[in-house]
Amino acid sequence: MIKSFYAGMDLDAPCGRCKGETRHQVLTITDGVPEKLICGNCRSVHKYRAEKPKAEPKARPTASAKHTLQAQRPVQSLATMFQRVLAEEQGGASARPYSPATRFDEGQWMDHTSFGLGKVQKRLGKKVDVLFRDGLKTLISG
Repeated sequence: MIKSFYAGMDLDAPCGRCKGETRHQVLTITDGVPEKLICGNCRSVHKYRAEKPKAEPKARPTASAKHTLQAQRPVQSLATMFQRVLAEEQGGASARPYSPATRFDEGQWMDHTSFGLGKVQKRLGKKVDVLFRDGLKTLISG
């Protein structure tokens, strides 16, 4: 069923100023579709936004499909990746204790009191991205 609109018609629509769905009145129509609305509550004029069609729920993969997906691409946990990086790349390099005043550059190792041992991945101004066992953290570095 196609809904027909006309100027002066009342309809419920979301209002950006009121932050909710309120009663609106149609001001202008183009090709049978409302173009401008006026909010009955705050009297603001804005464009008509048609309702988006609701997405259909996606079917969950079965246990055999999950097994097939895992076989296709190996899943590596962050902890496993960290252990590999630690074993391959540290190679006897000493880790400096972390302090916000200390400058760390890419490739350096740090020993953080809370996160433990980590390797600096990227420097962004006064901040560094460090890969720890728990994940990537952004820290201040002098």
